[in-house]
Amino acid sequence: MIEAMTVLFIFCIITITFYEVLNYGLSVSVDAKKRLGAVALANEKMEIIRNIKYENIGTVEGAVSGNILDDQDVMENAGQYHVNTLVEYVQDPLDGVYPADIAFEDYKKVTVTVTWSEDPNKQVKLVSRFVPAGLEVANPGDGILLVNVFSDQPGGSGIANSKVDVVNSETGLNTTVYTDSTGSVALMGNRIKNSIQKYEISLSKSDYESVNTMPPYPTTTYDPINVHASVVVGSINVINIIQNKLADFKVATVDYLDQPIADIDFHLEGGKILGNTRADDLADPPVLSEPVYNINTDEQTGSNGEKDFGSVSPGQFFFTLSDSMTDYELVDMLVNQPTDYVSVPSVSLFSDDDKTLKIRLAKKDETSLLVKVVSSLTDNPPITGASVKLSNGDGYDVTVTASAIGTAFFPVTADVFAAGTYDLKITAEGFLDSNTQVTVNADELKTETITLTSN
Repeated sequence: MIEAMTVLFIFCIITITFYEVLNYGLSVSVDAKKRLGAVALANEKMEIIRNIKYENIGTVEGAVSGNILDDQDVMENAGQYHVNTLVEYVQDPLDGVYPADIAFEDYKKVTVTVTWSEDPNKQVKLVSRFVPAGLEVANPGDGILLVNVFSDQPGGSGIANSKVDVVNSETGLNTTVYTDSTGSVALMGNRIKNSIQKYEISLSKSDYESVNTMPPYPTTTYDPINVHASVVVGSINVINIIQNKLADFKVATVDYLDQPIADIDFHLEGGKILGNTRADDLADPPVLSEPVYNINTDEQTGSNGEKDFGSVSPGQFFFTLSDSMTDYELVDMLVNQPTDYVSVPSVSLFSDDDKTLKIRLAKKDETSLLVKVVSSLTDNPPITGASVKLSNGDGYDVTVTASAIGTAFFPVTADVFAAGTYDLKITAEGFLDSNTQVTVNADELKTETITLTSN
């Protein structure tokens, strides 16, 4: 029996290995056959274009207009292929650039891309230049739209190979181009015409945020940063768009012992700034403009006390405990970042970061003390880093450093924290000391706000 099982085991290993090798060989063979078909199809497409007059080389919806289909699906050798054709004007700097060179559309570059799978590596691309029979001719009705894509993160630069989709229903433009090594792409042709804020631009790239231009206010309910591009023939029209690499972000809610608290409702706002709300100076009191973020959502932590947002745009994120969480009080956060938003827990997130904003909460029906240290200045901003000492005559003597939002919580360990009267001493650099007493009741969270005056 043992010998039979051993033989069967060895036979299974040999059979599975042979099957895997055979399956891999077949897939390589099929892929090679499809690649050869794609090469033949791309050559056929390019040869057809070579037989078209120079002035007629263009696509149905591209920047350079013509009768060539931008996209088409083709059955070839029993295989399904997708063919994309892109026709672009090229401004060759050897004979000068616009505006010194008014005939800036020097020649045409045609790119034929044939794909047979969603895998970006499974494609065949042919590129060919087409030059006019004589000298290039100025086309005074054609414009230039230059799109610059870059990152504003530390050490950021132009974003290469970012997919740029450009649509303008007024001119019939609907094309896809890619940025060069410097993060720029120039669109020229007879579909780049005079058009004010009608060129809709969308950016996408793997591991990067997707960015879209927006129509101006009031079509968009706020003033967007990235407004649809405009073209005025006779000038170089430039639009600069920020596109950053994504970061990983989650929110965790815990108690003072760092144990998870489940099912906490909260509001999160932050990430990429899309624009600003409209200011109203005539209102009483005046309504100031506020940033509009791409994340503005109500969420809830799960059974593990966490809410994972996955990959998000970098930026500043602000946490607010929902009004429905009446049983809890916000204590502090464990990711301390400077912010202009006083008394609001926040975290700064940069590209490629992997951060957790850990929020400490306290139950309102447990014997505890929350001290909030603020300044006597306008709006009472919190004082970060203040020394908060709590003591009594029974041997309790604990000092806590105020958090980024000016809070200090007691107890700090799992030891019993007794109800009673305590001496509270607070010191902070640049402020007068505060000495007072506070009474903590059993089964109740006591909140004490101490205002310090500058010395």
